[in-house]
This record gives sequence, structure tokens and C-alpha cells, in this order.
Amino acid sequence: MIEPQYQWQLDQLPQDERVSQLQKQIGAQPLIAQLLVSRGYETPEAVQTFLNPTLDDLIDPYELHDMQKAVDRIFSAVDQGEKIVVYGDYDVDGITATTIMVSALEVLGAEVDYYVPNRFKDGYGPNVEVYKNLAEQGMQLLITVDNGISGKAAIETLMQYDVDVIVTDHHELPTELPSALAIVHPQFPEHPYPFTGLSGAGVAFKVASALLDAPADEWLDLAALGTVADVMPLTGENRTIVKLGLANLNEMQRPGIAALLQLAKISVDKLDAKTIGFQIAPRLNAIGRMDDAKLGVQLLLAEAEKPALELAQTIDQANQERKKLVESIAEAALEQAQNQFYSDSVLVLMGENWHEGVLGIVAARILEATGKPTIVLNQTGTIAKGSGRSLAAFDLFSAMDPHRDLYLSFGGHALAAGMTISVDQVPTVRKMLNEAAVEQAFDYQQKKVITLAGNINSRNFNSDFYEQLQLLGPFGEGNPEPVFALELDGVQNVKTMSEGKHLRFTGMDKRQLIPVVAWQKGALANELQGHFKKMTVVGTLDQNTYRGSTSYQLMVKDIEASGSALIDARTTHLTKPMFSKPATYLFFNHNLQKQLTPLISSAGQAMWWEDAFNVTQIDRAIFVDLPHTLDELHQVLAYVEIGSWETIFYTKNPAYLQKIPTRNDFSKFFKFIQQQNSIDLKNQFQAMEQYLNMDELMLKLLIKVFLDAKFVTIEDDFLKKVEKPDNVDLTTMPSYHNFLQKREVEAKLIYSTTAELEQLLNELAQGD
Repeated sequence: MIEPQYQWQLDQLPQDERVSQLQKQIGAQPLIAQLLVSRGYETPEAVQTFLNPTLDDLIDPYELHDMQKAVDRIFSAVDQGEKIVVYGDYDVDGITATTIMVSALEVLGAEVDYYVPNRFKDGYGPNVEVYKNLAEQGMQLLITVDNGISGKAAIETLMQYDVDVIVTDHHELPTELPSALAIVHPQFPEHPYPFTGLSGAGVAFKVASALLDAPADEWLDLAALGTVADVMPLTGENRTIVKLGLANLNEMQRPGIAALLQLAKISVDKLDAKTIGFQIAPRLNAIGRMDDAKLGVQLLLAEAEKPALELAQTIDQANQERKKLVESIAEAALEQAQNQFYSDSVLVLMGENWHEGVLGIVAARILEATGKPTIVLNQTGTIAKGSGRSLAAFDLFSAMDPHRDLYLSFGGHALAAGMTISVDQVPTVRKMLNEAAVEQAFDYQQKKVITLAGNINSRNFNSDFYEQLQLLGPFGEGNPEPVFALELDGVQNVKTMSEGKHLRFTGMDKRQLIPVVAWQKGALANELQGHFKKMTVVGTLDQNTYRGSTSYQLMVKDIEASGSALIDARTTHLTKPMFSKPATYLFFNHNLQKQLTPLISSAGQAMWWEDAFNVTQIDRAIFVDLPHTLDELHQVLAYVEIGSWETIFYTKNPAYLQKIPTRNDFSKFFKFIQQQNSIDLKNQFQAMEQYLNMDELMLKLLIKVFLDAKFVTIEDDFLKKVEKPDNVDLTTMPSYHNFLQKREVEAKLIYSTTAELEQLLNELAQGD
């Protein structure tokens, strides 16, 4: 059995006349028409607007609060030759917003400079000391992008210097707003914008459009990049921005983006929201995490290929360093997490020399691995600073917000938070968060919900369906990529990738073979080769082009397999990864159990076969070695209810491949013994093998049988004959009987086909 990691929830797609009419009107496949109607697009006109937005679909920028004030003040500054500073942020949204605003002001002929805060020196958002320095250097107008709405104190400081401030932001509005000349914000309460989900780059794009008195389409690519990277909803105006921005990106006019794509080895025709989110955005974010984010702005402003490539290489190197740091810190943090796992619902982890720029990523990694909200802190002396990540079932912000007295600084939202704490307060924060988990009735074992758009089969794995499906994109927040369920009759060609992390296999249904890729599911490689009555995989449809040949595959998010299953993992070579599974490892050999138990992960347990009678159910049993008799195995299988069986059935020296001793072998060895006074087994064993022309296993078996028959004795590793032994039938000796019994067990449990083995195990489980 393979348990799904998620709770599957099937969308109730419409099946009424609206679907059939739309299908005929636009020539869509049935499932595509259902998806369109379910997302609110029921007429050809609505579908046309959704699928093919144009610049005309952009909202008038003057619908934003204070836009007219902002534009008038900027034009005044340009006319008067005043020094304007654009104050940005160090994430991708902030970098792109800064680039858009600076570029637009340069087009107007403004005297403009920009400042991107340093994550480590300046922190997030408005900084009083930085503002003072900028004012003292002659700044006369400050324009914030992707920040500023929470900068009341810093902005008031600038009033002493007679500097005007225009705030352009999209973050949550605080109770007290700053005293800025203009606040351009899509959620301003007295003047809400028709679409409230703009990113910081989106707001900057709207200001640029107002300044140019036309849609600023030359910066749509940057607005799209910021919108996707900041995980804003890809609906409404954002959909228009991203759809058109992706088209601009594909034209490859910006040297900085071209250089990043070159280093990432991404073809321009593969650019989509997913590529931005997983390939481009992490690289640009890395420079703000590891170094100075102004390099990101310089990259996007670069007009020549050579400097753009040099900057891109620096940024790419920062991303490589970021990855290494994340791996190193995550490994150490995960060790701490294991110590807290069984006692805490919320994990609070702290270490020294943990790079602050990657702690949010590490927290997300631990959350993914454990299913528990996680705070990761770096300790420097008596101060700890870090980030937290959570999931929908636990509101991190509401848990922390009532206890602001515990933090030196704190901010965030339901799913993420940043904080600075005195080290001596960390235990209190840990206790408080776990009490909050009880109050919120958080259960980490409760599965996340994954919504399924419907069922597909092999007929959907073609260019026609795939291309129609892609028209619904760009996919992302608010417009999720459809996840489909696919029932399989079985799988074949199961292979792991990236040192066992990922899987690739071929799914079989009644019609054809379907390529399947499963990221982060390498541990299921053996299970997938089991024989299940029913198997369903859920995932997204993907196109794969290799050496000019295009095929369609399923990118798996989850797997469920039910019914009695045998996972045939029989081997003659044991490896450490075999013992990393959350399973009960059953042993029939005490010495082997003692030897291998230290390899078993904390998620699993070792069990002596007779101890299985103390339990009535085992979800997942792995039979490590061979029983001495089939009856031992029968006792376990008949008594204990087992969800899934995995058979390793390791034995060091298979008897099945060994020759059965003949009467001639016994006679030959007896005569040899009679000719010797004693034999030094340590030093003469190999010579004895050669003289008798017998292999090691045969010779050892004969010695055991002769010991049973009292034909020989062993003292201090010397084999000695017994004078005038009794006449006995050697084939009745226990060692000989055990040898034959081992051969029989091996024949049935090792040298059988998977089907034969499964049948035998089922018979043993059902027998009396």
C-alpha cells in the first residue's frame, strides 16, 4: 500500500449546457471547456478576454489613490532639476520595481538615483539613518517602491529636511499611515483600486504608465517578473501584465534577462510563469540574500551584453553559494528538528553562523520535511535573528502578534514571519508557539488538501489537449495549474534520478504507455514495483522535448496504491538506504539484527520475528532476512495484519546454489580425516580445499555434519578425528537436515518469480 501525502479533493466540474455550448463555440476539448466554465468564463467573449488579454484590458492608472498627486510632483521635480531617489527592496519584486521606476524617470530626463537596502546592514523597508544620509546628500524627492507603507517614523524624519515622499507599495496597510505627500496603493481604504492584487513592480508599472500617459509596455517583462516572484494572484489585471510580459520576455530584448537565461541554460521558448518562479526568481533573490541587491538592479538596467553577462555570472555564483548554504544549514537544522519532533507541534531551531539570508528557505525546507511550522534563528552573542514559515492550518502571525513584548523586532503574515529575539527569550517563544498550536487545534498529521481538476487517461497525452490546456496559463497563485488524476494498471521501467531523490517510470493503462516523472519521491522506487490492485497518480501534464522528439508526461504530485501489495526487493547486497524507510524491519537472525539495527532511521524500527506476536497490525513490514523454516514466516503472516510487504530476504551464503553432498563426498572426507592426526583450520583450510577439490561452503558443511555425528572434534581451531566412531547415517544429522531445509526455503523465497512469491505469501497468510 502507498498512502497519499495529500487529501485529494475532486473539483465538481460543471457538466451542463453551458459546457457543451462553449465547447462547440470555441472548438475546445470537453475537459478544457469544463475548466473554463468552472473558472467563470462561460461565453466566447469572456474566454477571448481571458485567453488573449491586450493592453486595452489594463486599468486606468489614475484609478489608484494619489496617482495624480504623485505624477504632478514627479513632473515638477523633473522640470526643476531636483534630485530624485528611488528607494527599493532586496527581493525580486523590489528589484524589478526599482528598475521600472528608475527607467521611467530617466525617459523623462529626471536626475534620478536609487538605493536598494542591504538586508544585513539596513534591514527591510524605510531606514531612518539611510534616509538621513540620502537627504544630506541632496535628495529632494524620495519615491519608495515595494515598501514604505509601514515607514511612518522614517518618513516623518525626512520632513525635517524638507524632502517630499511618494510611497508606492502593495503591502498590508498599517493602522497608522505615513505622512507622505502621496500614497499610491491598490488597497487604500478611501480610494480602493478595481484590482487590489498588484505587486510592488505592478504598482511601479502603473506609475510609469501614468507618467508616460500610455501603457508602459517596454517594462511589462519586469512587472511580470516581479508579480510572479512575489506570488501574487495571476488573475484580473495581473493576468494581463504577466501574459503580455511573458511575451515581451520571449522577445529577448533585455540583456540582463538574456544573460540569466543563458547561464541557467533555459531556452527562451520555454519561458513561462513556472520558469520564472523556479529558475529566474531564485537567482535574482540570491543576490539580495548573499550580497547586495543593487547588483540585481544594475543587471536589469544593463544595456550591453558584456556587462550584463558579468553581472549575471556574479548573481549566478551567489545562487550557487546560496544553495550550498541552504543544504548545510538545513542538514544541521533537521537534526535539531528530530530532537523536537515528538514533543513539539511548532519547531524553533537555532544555531550559530547560520547565514541570515537563507533562513527563510531553510525554514520552508524543514516545514516541507516535517509538516510542522518552523522558526529558524541565527544566534550572534545574546541576539537571535531569523525567519519562520508555516502552512494554512496554523496562523503564524496571529500566534506571535499578541506577544510582541518577547521580540526586539517582528513582522510578517499568516504563513511567514521575520523576527529578532534575545536568546534568553527563545525557550519562552517556543513554549508560547506550541501553546498557540493547541489553541488553534493544529494537527501536523492532518494532510494538506490538493484539488483535482478531473480525471484523464492516455487520450489526453497529445499536443492538441496540451496546447489547449496551456492557453489557460500563465498558472500560479489564483489561477492554479490543473492537477489531474490518472488511474494506472501498473508501472514498469522504474528508475531513480539525482542519486535516488527523484523517480521516472512508465505508467500503463489499457490504451498505451505513459511517461511519468515524480520529484522528491525516490524513496518509493521499490514500492512502485509492487503488485497493486489499484494505483492512481495525480499531477500536471507536461511536454518533454528531447533530441527533436516531443512527448507528453505526467509530473506527479502524489501517489496512492491500494490492495494487497508485494514489493519485491530481494537482493544479495545490503545498502544503507534500504533502512531509511518508515517501516518495521523483521529479522529471523539475531546477529544480523544486531548488526543492522543502527542503520535503521528514526522513522523505522527493528523487530525480532517472535516479537511480532505482541502486535496485531503492522502498516509496512520489511522482511530483511530468511526465516529458518517456512513455518516461522507462516506464523508471522497468519497472526499479524500487514498493510504492505517488502521482501529483501537477504542471506549471506545461499545453500540453493551449493552442491548437495553425495555418499562419495562423505566417504572421501572420512578417509582424509582418518589419515590425519589433526588439522589446523586457521592455516590449513585452504590447502584442504585444494587437496579434496571441494569449495569452502561444501567443506564447512561436511565438518558440521561430522561434528554432529561425532566423527571429529574441534579444539583450539584444530580438527581432530575421533577414534572408532559409531556407525551413523550422516544424512540424518541436524546440520545436513538444516542445509536441506535452507535450500527449500531459498528455493521458494529467493529463487522464485515475483508472482510465485506473492502467491506463496498470500497462502501462508491465509493458512491455518
